[in-house]
Amino acid sequence: MSYELFIARRLRLNREGRRGLSTSIVIAIAGIALAIMIMMASLCIVLGFKDEIRNKVMGFDSHVTIHPESSDYDEEAYLTLTPELTDIIKRTGEFTSASLVLQQTGVIKTEDNFQAVIVKGIEAGDGFDFVRDNIVEGSLPESDTAENRNKVAVSQTTARALQLHPGDRIYAYFFIDGAVKTRRIEVAAIYDTHFGDYDKLYIFAPLSFTQSICGTDSLSGNRLELKTADTYRINEAAMHLQEAMMDSAENGHLQGMYSISSVLDTAMMYFNWLELLDTNVAVILILMMIVAGFTLISSLFIIILERVNMIGILKALGATNGEIRRIFIYMAQKIVIRGMIIGDITGITLLLLQQHYRILPLNPDSYYLNYVPVEINWPYIILLNIGVFVISGLTIIVPSHAVSSISPCRTIRYE
Repeated sequence: MSYELFIARRLRLNREGRRGLSTSIVIAIAGIALAIMIMMASLCIVLGFKDEIRNKVMGFDSHVTIHPESSDYDEEAYLTLTPELTDIIKRTGEFTSASLVLQQTGVIKTEDNFQAVIVKGIEAGDGFDFVRDNIVEGSLPESDTAENRNKVAVSQTTARALQLHPGDRIYAYFFIDGAVKTRRIEVAAIYDTHFGDYDKLYIFAPLSFTQSICGTDSLSGNRLELKTADTYRINEAAMHLQEAMMDSAENGHLQGMYSISSVLDTAMMYFNWLELLDTNVAVILILMMIVAGFTLISSLFIIILERVNMIGILKALGATNGEIRRIFIYMAQKIVIRGMIIGDITGITLLLLQQHYRILPLNPDSYYLNYVPVEINWPYIILLNIGVFVISGLTIIVPSHAVSSISPCRTIRYE
């Protein structure tokens, strides 16, 4: 162990002759702890917010969607989940599931009011799991049977507008091939994702319900929704699928015309908005680093001024400016480490409380969520602490040079 580190470890952070930490040291530790807490909270909240919004958008609109294209624009186009199409999707190795969906626009009507909606017929699986996770009243049937075929889930926005409750039966009207088809549906559940743009449009129903309305078989729909294994490779997965389908079409193994879209394109507005949040986090991190740096620099100057006698004695005993500088750098690092430990413990505790108990609310009309989301990402937190420690170490190098201007003959008698 070097003698500079030995002296730094033996020296206390309180002012000589007094108990307790000096005010400047307390402010420095508190400033670093507060900066760590704010940076950690900003990072974890933005990560949680982005994850929640992404999940909601991708719950309504799948990662990648295959659409059928018709040569006759007056005719509704359908696709069939053929073995050839299934094989192409599997060969890409990009997707974990493929769900047939049949959407149909219509109007639901009560005695006093009506509303235009999109009835989304989905297979049991990921689609219904998303709806079940957001149900606030009632429940959806587990199986798609003839008895449960007309049971649907409506949004809380629609339920409030039409004064609907679980168990209510209403009429739904669909315009297909120039004719009006009527169905009597039962409100089995009410969901609320706080995503008003989607909630006011969508009604979720079993796939067999919309297939019976459109007169298609059990393997037909108007879109095929695919889930990727990695949501950060959606565009790459869509490109691989498009190339695979084009190759199969050229070889004569795939019949029909198709188009492919990704949620990053159809919901571009939301993802662009989420990208802007990264800029806000970067600004907060930079500002907090600056605040912590200035606090640490001012505290180090005060520590040096409070120990000018010690500096003079060390110089008189032959210590070089570089050695004395390292002593004060080690002392400043003690302040940084204390502040980081306090900030980490306090910040992680508060974030865990928010994550489990959702103490802080949000206005869902503005933020699409009714609570402040938190995602505790340990690699990011570790990198944040390393960054703070390294930047703080670089920050204190410049003010530590102040010891070189101190003269031994004057400072030994300094009071």
